[in-house]
Amino acid sequence: MSPVAVGIRYGLITGLLWIIVDFILRATELSFKYSIYVTASIAVYALGIILAHRFFKQQNHGFMTYGQGILIVVVLSLISGFISSLFNYAYVNFIDPDYPLRMRTDMEAWMSSMPGVQEEQIQKSLEGLSDEKMKSPLQIGKSTLGGAFGGLITGLIVSIFTKHKRPEFE
Repeated sequence: MSPVAVGIRYGLITGLLWIIVDFILRATELSFKYSIYVTASIAVYALGIILAHRFFKQQNHGFMTYGQGILIVVVLSLISGFISSLFNYAYVNFIDPDYPLRMRTDMEAWMSSMPGVQEEQIQKSLEGLSDEKMKSPLQIGKSTLGGAFGGLITGLIVSIFTKHKRPEFE
């Protein structure tokens, strides 16, 4: 099995799992608890990477090179990033159009409660949370590319620990 095929397979699985988790977090308003949201995101993503690397190694007699590990994570990130950004687009445009406003209001209140944060810093940080930007179809492409870039960085690190190269003299 090729690294690209494994990346696609586990990218689909990770993306669908994230849609379920993300929907639950949004429905329960836990998506506004940033530590919970980030922890859930990291957990789903890490689970996808671990399972993908494990599956690839099982299919290849326990072996996976560093490059194969990186390729799997980049493809997984690209696919799952695309799927999750499609879900986000649909969610903020059709399911819950008031979500961006609630998110912006919550973020503003949270930042205002932090000591030493200037009003201009808050406004600058909130520029990316405008209705127009969050509901734009361009967000799909931006999120997908951001996911692929994050996957590259993650893959470079994780693959150091998960690689298992074939011995040269077998």
